[in-house]
Amino acid sequence: MARSQPRADEHAPDQEEFLTTDEVARRLRVHPTTILRRLGAVDDPDPTRIPAVRVGRVWRIPRKEFEEWLARSSQVSRLAGRQRRLF
Repeated sequence: MARSQPRADEHAPDQEEFLTTDEVARRLRVHPTTILRRLGAVDDPDPTRIPAVRVGRVWRIPRKEFEEWLARSSQVSRLAGRQRRLF
């Protein structure tokens, strides 16, 4: 028996996953308001901004871009030889 439609809760490999501001705040151990202050458009050239997409009145953070942003932030602090504050 073949399935004609994939279930809504199954992630297709080409489908992008998004995080909420609360999920990002928990991961970084900061208040959600702090995350809202640091968000920027995905194409924003400012490296200190967390890449995000606004959907209506809420922000969503693409998981892939967030992981890349976090890795870049960590690399910069290691190159500087000291702990760099993200916020």
